[in-house]
Amino acid sequence: MVFKSFTHLARPSFSKAINHGYAQSVVAATQSSYASSTAPYPRSNKVPRPQTAQLHTAFQNASGQSNVSSRTGLGTTETSERKHGDPNLLGYYEALWKRQQLGEDAKEWTQFQFAKRIEWKPPSVIPSGRSREVADLGSNKDVLHGRGSMERSYSANAVDDIKKADAAAEATALAKVDEAIAQVILDLTDSSAPEDSTHQSLHLADQGCVSPSTSSGIEISRSPLLVSPARTATPASNVTINTTTQDAESQALSRYISKLHEQQSYRQIPRVFESLVLQGLKPTINDYNALLASAIHLPITKHQVVPKALDIYSDMLRRKVEPDTLFYSSILELLASRALDVSQMKQVLDEKRLRFGGIGGQRSFMLTSNETEYDILLQDCALSNAMKIFQKHLSSKEPRQFPPDVYRLLVTACAVHGNVEDMILVYTQMESFSIPVTSSMFPPMIKAFASSGDLSSAVECYNEYKALAIADDAGRRAVIDRDDNGIYAAIVKAYAACGKHDGAMRFINKVMESYTEINEQGKERIEAVQDSVMLDGLIQDRLDAKDLLGALRIAEESSLTPPAQRQAMARICIEGADHGDYGIANKAFRCLPHNGGEKSLAAIAMLALHIRDGNLEAARATWSYCRTFDHTFVEPATSYAVALIGHDQVEEALPQVREVFGQIRTGIREANLEAELAEEIDEAIELISATLSKMGAVPSSKASMSLLWAMVENGGLVTSVAEEILARLGPEDISNLGWQDVILALQVEAGLIGDGVTARNISHSARFAHLLEIAVDSHNHVDERTTALIEKALGVVSLERADLITKWHSFQQNSMDSASLKSSITPQATPVIPSPEFLIDSYDPYASTTDYRGSSVIVDELENHRNNAGLNEALIRFRNIRRAGRHPRYIVYGKLIAAAAKESRTNLLHDIMGMARTDIPFLPQYSVVRHGWSIILDTMVGACLSLGRRTLAEQFHQEMLDKGSAPTANTFGLYITTLKDTTETFDEASEAVSIFNRALSEGVAPSSFLYNALIGKLGKARRIDDCLRYFQEMRAAGIRPTSVTYGTVVNALCRVSDDRFAEELFDEMESMPNYKARPAPYNSLMQFFLTTKRDSQKVLAYYNRMQSREIQPTMHTFKLLIDTYATLEPVNLAAAEDVLQTICKSGKRPEAVHYASLIHAKGCALHDMEGARQTFDQVLASGEVLPHACLYQALFESMVANHCVAQTETVLERMSRDRVEMTPYIANTLIHGWALENNLSKSKDIYEHIGKRKREPSTYEAMTRAFLTAQDRDSALSTVHEMLSRGYPAAVSSKILDLVGHGSSRMSSFLLPNVTV
Repeated sequence: MVFKSFTHLARPSFSKAINHGYAQSVVAATQSSYASSTAPYPRSNKVPRPQTAQLHTAFQNASGQSNVSSRTGLGTTETSERKHGDPNLLGYYEALWKRQQLGEDAKEWTQFQFAKRIEWKPPSVIPSGRSREVADLGSNKDVLHGRGSMERSYSANAVDDIKKADAAAEATALAKVDEAIAQVILDLTDSSAPEDSTHQSLHLADQGCVSPSTSSGIEISRSPLLVSPARTATPASNVTINTTTQDAESQALSRYISKLHEQQSYRQIPRVFESLVLQGLKPTINDYNALLASAIHLPITKHQVVPKALDIYSDMLRRKVEPDTLFYSSILELLASRALDVSQMKQVLDEKRLRFGGIGGQRSFMLTSNETEYDILLQDCALSNAMKIFQKHLSSKEPRQFPPDVYRLLVTACAVHGNVEDMILVYTQMESFSIPVTSSMFPPMIKAFASSGDLSSAVECYNEYKALAIADDAGRRAVIDRDDNGIYAAIVKAYAACGKHDGAMRFINKVMESYTEINEQGKERIEAVQDSVMLDGLIQDRLDAKDLLGALRIAEESSLTPPAQRQAMARICIEGADHGDYGIANKAFRCLPHNGGEKSLAAIAMLALHIRDGNLEAARATWSYCRTFDHTFVEPATSYAVALIGHDQVEEALPQVREVFGQIRTGIREANLEAELAEEIDEAIELISATLSKMGAVPSSKASMSLLWAMVENGGLVTSVAEEILARLGPEDISNLGWQDVILALQVEAGLIGDGVTARNISHSARFAHLLEIAVDSHNHVDERTTALIEKALGVVSLERADLITKWHSFQQNSMDSASLKSSITPQATPVIPSPEFLIDSYDPYASTTDYRGSSVIVDELENHRNNAGLNEALIRFRNIRRAGRHPRYIVYGKLIAAAAKESRTNLLHDIMGMARTDIPFLPQYSVVRHGWSIILDTMVGACLSLGRRTLAEQFHQEMLDKGSAPTANTFGLYITTLKDTTETFDEASEAVSIFNRALSEGVAPSSFLYNALIGKLGKARRIDDCLRYFQEMRAAGIRPTSVTYGTVVNALCRVSDDRFAEELFDEMESMPNYKARPAPYNSLMQFFLTTKRDSQKVLAYYNRMQSREIQPTMHTFKLLIDTYATLEPVNLAAAEDVLQTICKSGKRPEAVHYASLIHAKGCALHDMEGARQTFDQVLASGEVLPHACLYQALFESMVANHCVAQTETVLERMSRDRVEMTPYIANTLIHGWALENNLSKSKDIYEHIGKRKREPSTYEAMTRAFLTAQDRDSALSTVHEMLSRGYPAAVSSKILDLVGHGSSRMSSFLLPNVTV
């Protein structure tokens, strides 16, 4: 296994932090200072060099070890020479020691040969006849007075100039710059792959830099005597090369560097430049251009490029090399691009902090590395440095003309950062050279002027673009990459931002009028212009001003094309979700199509909103829309996992986060993102682990292994997290693991012990012993990697557990004997290859390991004992089969999953699914395997739906589609029946139709259950025409309606008061030969005649009809009887009370709803408040039923009906003591009651107490009526506005809109406030 250190949290931000700090170096450079402020450290995985290192100490060989370096003084050396003395004096030391041993005196001076330094010697241009003559100058003692800090090649005529140099003072001033440029070259050299020295020497020889006779043995010089071109410690014997030699060498190397630059061989440039500096030669501007190009193009991290480039610029100025146009263009383009990147990165980080920062309770970054990176970006000075360089260039005698891209980047960067004066300066310089402008410059410029409140300059900027566009139309190339629509949007947004909305509208109308073409191309052009000015102009302006309602109004009223409409709604949704406006965000989210990319992006913002609000169910529903599995999805996935853990859903969180992280890695195609993504995932895993510890959550063994697998699949383990996971695994947990999980746990435990991380921990040693015993007892093969880790761990625990070594050696010996015996006895028969059709149709690759008899026993256990005990017995047999190395049939996995779902054992669902993936991996080439997995996954989808886990169901559904299958029709019926009737704003009927159509699109043949579920939802929404249409469609498809189908249609007809047709269908149902008596249709008709027709005879007739068919009444039937006797004429309260006795005689006990009917009948129908209160008190005092909301609701309704609203406060206190939660229907009654008492404040208190999430449409109706009763129309409109933001269907909301006068100008202006433009 691969282990990672715990201290990885900061990701690449640590190296960013220590390399950041180039701001002062360029300032010093522009002021002709010879010191760079900070020499950049090496990358974080290397040991930093001492700050006193000189230029030559930065040049290292391929192995990363630097040679001995000299200091500024002549003859002084670095650390190695401090410890051991000068190696050149060893001969003298040895001779002195011998003489002392022999007792001899020194009679004469003896010259010893100094050590030869192997280095690259430049080709000499001195005539061979004069070489000795020049060498004789070495005896001139005046030369020895040369300063140790001066290293330069001198001719004989220049020897006297050495005495005049004040090297000591200059050395102090120039030391830091030498170190900086050396560091740059070294880092660039380190970033390139090691080159073969012989190959490089030959290449240099081919270029004329080295003579062929010496090229084969040449190595790049790292002489300790070479410091800088301005300072040379030159012994007399080396001052022999004249100026002509120096110029020739410099020209040769410069030509070679230029050629490498032309060939884009950036890896070799730093090495050759190094040799040029080491020889004391002065680099030319072309050399610096090549070195700058290599710094930009070599593969190093982005944040390191700018500091290196600025250090190169500083050194060039120090050497008094005048930058040329190419150098200025390169460094300005680099700095401006960096400034734009910084702005964009800060915007992304701000968005992350706003979206995911509130999950922990405060608006800070979720990941520590993001916070570190943000701090670095805040200190970035790329733009200010760029402008200093640009202004320095302007101060020269003849300012240069740069390429158009340089000006474009500088202008755009200044505009984005709000530096209007610098922006004008660069643009003016651009105009002076008549350089064609790029249209992309103008929108940021216009925005910069508008942001500063200078609308006139923004308009002038637009007029200038207009003049250039006209010139461009005339054939003069005045604008590059024209984008008129973007300019229109920018100026419209500028008008709106400055409060000139009328001007914006006039401008839009003027632009639209200019496109008068009638042909199709003209229409498309008008649509494109309108989309741009509305989407990027008016809508974006409202979003920037945080006027989300205004942005939504514009998006809804504008005639945008469908793609632009989707973009607008996505932007509004994201902005609303990030700022916590659920109403606006949800309404925009619902307008997005389900399969569009815009909804996937908006879903991430909605997911974060629900998590911040603590609404896990809404987060589950939104999670299914999140399908953007790229590198930006780590934080959404992590935040969702943390939210699940916070709501005790650990078993769902950990397997899911492993799957999502795997999908994210799969989508990465760029190599430079892989390492950063791996570190970010590690940080996310550590955050999840910390959340588990903080919440005290204890995941199951399977969930724990999912987190361990997530780390392994990410490339290595976070040691601290791995330790915590293993610490949670007890013997029972380990026994539930599959073979692969056991081996992984054994590998990790052995690795931790072998590396000494947990060697002294007793629990880890015991766990390792237990895992090893399981591996040994299984007699399964153990791979070489695991074997190596086990043996290493055994070496650590050998003293404590010698028995483990004996068991392990015995296991290895038995494995070797078994393998040897098998290879010697087993005949090598030629395998029979079945035909392709046989493979596809009937071959099961897992048939040989399937336990068919055990499978039948498990199925019998589940069918004969439909309870938890039967499931436990089946699981015991299931695990015994797996321990024997076999597995049951495919259908058994499905039946186990279904049984676990019935017992609400969510953890067991994931365990069984994980074991299925281990035992019978999916093989798409075999139809038997495909069919088997279709059964397993279909059962899993149904189980998740029945447990309310729709998000998980969607994931398994998608997995089925990926495997080429689809859920059954009954499973799609579960999708419909499990649509939760909450205050979440969606139309269940429309959603049911969408699910039905989805089933058809996936090739599923509808079943009677699917039709029944669909018709039931449509009937509940009173869409009777659709009910009858699908009922007829069902019959036409040959699907015989069941009693459920008839009951559903009858119930729907009763909802719309079509009693004639309902009774006809009821009679038809009873006459069907396959009729199965059910109480639901009878209850529907009884309730219809009770509540709508108020006909007690009809109610009792259907009850008698029900009894004649020996249909057992339900508890709802008895409630209808009580209501009938107590509320319909003639009222018979005694008969109503007798129903309670009938319930007891049937072997059942009356429920709270029956007593609530009696209370309601006495209080509301008979106006017997005293009797109602007496019944209420008796029921609660008897303890026959627990306190229930329906009892309190009946009492509150009675109090309101009898004008006893003031007494409700004491009842509310009692309800709170009984821990009965207030329902929307109780709130509706109290709101209405206090409004009748003209106490609007009490009504408001009840309305606020119920909370926005729990308010029903009837709650909004009650509060609206209360406000209208109190003549507070504005508050009523505000309540209606909130109701509209919930997105209820028109059939629901229209009734409330009618209360406030739907269609009036006042209503429209309030709900959709006009934004004057």
